[in-house]
Amino acid sequence: MPGMNGLKVLQQMMTLNSLIPVLLISAYGNIPLAIKATQNGAVDFIEKPINARDLLSRISHQLEIGEKLQITEKKIDEIQKRYGMIGTSQNVMVVYQNIDQVAPTNVRVLITGETGVGKELVANAIHSLSKRSHQPFIKLNCAAIPSELIESELFGYRKGSFTGAFSDRQGKFQKANNAKLFLDEIGDMSMMTQAKVLRVLEQGEVQPIGDSKIKKVDVRIIAATNKNLDEEVESGRFREDLFYRLNVVKINMPVLSERKQDIPHLADYFLSYFCEQHNKKQKHFSQRALEILINEPWNGNIRELRNLMEKFVIFVEEEIIDLKHVQNIFSRQRLGERLKLDLPFKEARDQFEKEFIETKLIINGWKIGETANQLGVERTNLYRKMKQLGIEQPKPDNSF
Repeated sequence: MPGMNGLKVLQQMMTLNSLIPVLLISAYGNIPLAIKATQNGAVDFIEKPINARDLLSRISHQLEIGEKLQITEKKIDEIQKRYGMIGTSQNVMVVYQNIDQVAPTNVRVLITGETGVGKELVANAIHSLSKRSHQPFIKLNCAAIPSELIESELFGYRKGSFTGAFSDRQGKFQKANNAKLFLDEIGDMSMMTQAKVLRVLEQGEVQPIGDSKIKKVDVRIIAATNKNLDEEVESGRFREDLFYRLNVVKINMPVLSERKQDIPHLADYFLSYFCEQHNKKQKHFSQRALEILINEPWNGNIRELRNLMEKFVIFVEEEIIDLKHVQNIFSRQRLGERLKLDLPFKEARDQFEKEFIETKLIINGWKIGETANQLGVERTNLYRKMKQLGIEQPKPDNSF
């Protein structure tokens, strides 16, 4: 092999196509060489002289793995088309079963789970598989609307009923008549608004602000929350009667750390998505890099994973994302960029503020209202600060 040894050939093959399994055969059978071969991407290392039966057995084993992966990819594709989600782990399969059971009915559903797990995707799947899928799916994030405005958003108002009401406006309940209404983060709704929502659920009636007439509505409610509503009821922050009205069927979306076998497929999906968005060549992870991703805690769940994949696409030039790239990007993701000590105070402060606000927005899925609440500032002030620091909201992507 003039000019190139076996390890160099392996590196070239991994560059051309990292998805093809490579068994490296060498006359130099030592442990350091075998370790280096597997670190560079080889799935197996075989020492000469070769035992034909052993070689065929190892090749057969790799082919079996490949067949299983192809079946999994086909299954993942079918699941994504049906539910708009990616994942075949046991915990997520339970969610799919629940969706299939409740979607054809008119039962109310409460979706629970931490921020960033994909609760809205569950709601979208219920809608798309329901009998009312041809009707509008109206959505409202209760945490993003100030308490003094949420009633007008839900129930509507008549012209002149308050300052700024220049014309009649239908509320979300009327817009969702004969369809579905998704109330996201319902645990953040005020007690006063909860009482009025309860009346709609019990009597099927809404009364717009400033209107003496009652409007009849037929609305299927799907609600979601990242709070423990049992604890909220016990503490007096959420009405018990409304909780039981909403919690007819509960679907809990697991955190990412409880569905780790889905991480490689989710990571691959997001890599492909962002490579297309940013006009980059398709990238792939090495096995070592995937192992690091799988063993991460992922406190920010799928939103955090999604954000990290975009960073890989932007900052990694190579087509194979390896251990060194993961460690480098993780140092930025977890610890943030080190502040340059030679910067003037104002520039250093702006740099910190931008990174801090952007990280909060990413964790909250770029939900401005939710982020403003966590930061303890008004939405308008947060918008102003984002514009000042050059923080731009990315294009939406509603599939995991």
